[in-house]
Amino acid sequence: MCGAGQGRSFSLDAPDAAWTIVPMAASRERPPHLRLVRDPPLADARALAYTSLRGDTYYLHEGKTKTGKSRYLVAKQVGAGALTEMPTGFEFTESINGVVSVSKAKPKSVIPEGDVELVQAALARCSHLQFHKVREVKGEIVVFQADKMEGMHEMVSRLAIFPVRAERDLFDLMGPGDYSPVMKFCPTDKEYEVCRMTYRGKGGWSYPLATGSLASLARRFVPAIGTDAFYDLM
Repeated sequence: MCGAGQGRSFSLDAPDAAWTIVPMAASRERPPHLRLVRDPPLADARALAYTSLRGDTYYLHEGKTKTGKSRYLVAKQVGAGALTEMPTGFEFTESINGVVSVSKAKPKSVIPEGDVELVQAALARCSHLQFHKVREVKGEIVVFQADKMEGMHEMVSRLAIFPVRAERDLFDLMGPGDYSPVMKFCPTDKEYEVCRMTYRGKGGWSYPLATGSLASLARRFVPAIGTDAFYDLM
């Protein structure tokens, strides 16, 4: 873009640049015309920040619903409605797939301390499950598989000299991906029930496959994840 009558060019692509059209005074030599000036930066543009597990930073904002009620959301840049403090009763949440949002604070977990770690330890004992994750979701312990690595374990095991390291390198090379639930452990009065994901028809969670202590269920069922034996679990 060129300044009027000046033959000079300049870029509007400077980072964080904001521009306003301002009329210039007329003179006998030239008629009134417009010029662009950079707007001053927003003063004290702070907001409460959250950094996701993928390394992205999100800032807390407040918006309004059609009925005028407050709603809280996140954005990657600070803008109108930015908040410096989290409203009482709300918290940042992040899904297994890295979706960050603001939700009502969850009540105290009903899962005993250490049970999630117990299932995680069962995964760690299986080299083919090194990219699976365990999360507590709505009072249940859920195992998630990395979708991008589905079917990769057998191929890498056949081709690579050091398959575990090769899988890790491949996982890093492919970048962030989505996760899907494959197994869950649901607390009962004193024990747990285990269910697996089904894929026939509409799919969904199976009926309980067994009931018992979490340690015994994890030891029995977790190794089947990612193998043909998983589909035989009844």
